Amino acid sequence: MIRRCCRRSTGVRGYGLIEMLIATAIGCVLLGVLLQLAISAHKSSGVQSERSDLQQRLRVAFETMRHDIMLAGAGPSRGPDGGPLANVFPPILPARRGITGADPELAFWSDRISVMYVPLDSAQTRLALDMPTPASPIAIDANAPGCRPASVCGFVAGSDVLVYEPAGAGGPHEVFTLSSVDTATNTVIPTAALSRAYSARARIAVVVQRTYYLDRPGKRLMVYDGARSDVPLVDHVVDLRFTYYADPRADAVAPPAPGDFNCVYAGSPAVSLLANLGGTAPKVLTAALLTDGPVCGQSPYRFDADLLRIRRVSVTIRAEAESAEFRGRGGGFATAGISRGGVALVPDLEATIDVMPRNMGW
Repeated sequence: MIRRCCRRSTGVRGYGLIEMLIATAIGCVLLGVLLQLAISAHKSSGVQSERSDLQQRLRVAFETMRHDIMLAGAGPSRGPDGGPLANVFPPILPARRGITGADPELAFWSDRISVMYVPLDSAQTRLALDMPTPASPIAIDANAPGCRPASVCGFVAGSDVLVYEPAGAGGPHEVFTLSSVDTATNTVIPTAALSRAYSARARIAVVVQRTYYLDRPGKRLMVYDGARSDVPLVDHVVDLRFTYYADPRADAVAPPAPGDFNCVYAGSPAVSLLANLGGTAPKVLTAALLTDGPVCGQSPYRFDADLLRIRRVSVTIRAEAESAEFRGRGGGFATAGISRGGVALVPDLEATIDVMPRNMGW
């Protein structure tokens, strides 16, 4: 008997070349999709981080400037002849003010602002005697309200100090640094001679000065303390603008009290030298209005009288993304970047705030 061998079919066969190629192609497509999603998620995360950083930088800049502009003009709060600094000189200037790099008198810049105020708890009093000469030590009233005994009323060496005659708008004033104080004689000694000798009626107080300005080449918002410190506040700021709004009335600045001086009024009866800007709503003070007079004060601290009627300041800042990876080209970007578009774009952010200084009342 002859036996026949035969193979039993199991119904299972291996992958062919075509099936393997198709499976590999599908796997590559899925891998590519996953990689694209990962890249997109990474870019989206970077964009969100850059936007948050941009917004945070603007918040820091606005809050810092808002605080100082709000306080601008606060004067001595204790003793006689107190009140806002705007009664004598403008606590807000569209220029750089200070010991180094100060702008000329009557200058106007739209991208810088200087503010000045006397902090509520600062050392403050008045002179005890007339100054014999501009280079003389300054004798102060150490028994004025708020002065601690044997402390020269709280004045210390290195402080930035304001002295001014409170007789009226346009009176003499200046800021200087104290080199030393003498508790035995209740005198303070400036680091250099003053511009003039002040009377016993003059007020003297520790003062805060700030100048905010744009370093355009470096794209930085800078802050200067009027004396020694000149440092960046926020980086990648590409534009900074200040707009000043005034009380439009000609009598926006109060007339002088009997026997006092006021550079804004002339004649008898006193008539305001300010132009009536029309209406009652705040009016923009242009560069021409802030440099054409009437001129008040005494050199080297002369100023345009219209500065005394500032009632509101508008601050506009434009900032850009820090990394060029998120900046593109076109009107949305002050500085071109390398981004090709899509989700990896963070346009420049521009914002504006309005601030009404409390001590330059409407």
